[in-house]
Amino acid sequence: MEVIAVAAAVVGAVGSYQSGVAQRSQYNLQAKQASVEGERRAIQYQQRSNDILRRVQANNSTLAARAYAGGIDPFSGSPSIVRAANETAAGREYGRLLADADSAMRGGVLQAQLYEQAGQTAYQQGIFNAITKLGMAAAQVSGSSSGKQSPAPVESREAGLPRFGQ
Repeated sequence: MEVIAVAAAVVGAVGSYQSGVAQRSQYNLQAKQASVEGERRAIQYQQRSNDILRRVQANNSTLAARAYAGGIDPFSGSPSIVRAANETAAGREYGRLLADADSAMRGGVLQAQLYEQAGQTAYQQGIFNAITKLGMAAAQVSGSSSGKQSPAPVESREAGLPRFGQ
């Protein structure tokens, strides 16, 4: 019976360890996904900021062409004021989007670190559970063997046969 208990404890310990390893792998995968998601979002913000720069360039080109077509210097007076206002607004939007890209990247890295830490904790918990199961089995086997000592044989006076339990 003790052999079965020890075997069950070993199987349980191996299961606990493997569970910890599997959870760590799962968390590490989630960490990679979080990191990639942060990078993806950062790239989207950078693309939007580049779109703003292209739009400002197109608007300034249109503004200059209209000014030239109307016989006005596009780099002074009203066209210059409009261009400066466009560039100021675009600069603010561009800066905000770059800050958002940085935040997305940092958020992805932070989330990845949290998942990695959770994976390490799960792995350590699996090892702890395995050791606990083995320790409990050892204690059970030790306790059951010390409580069941077989009695020493006592010689019988009759026919010289040993008798137990006297």
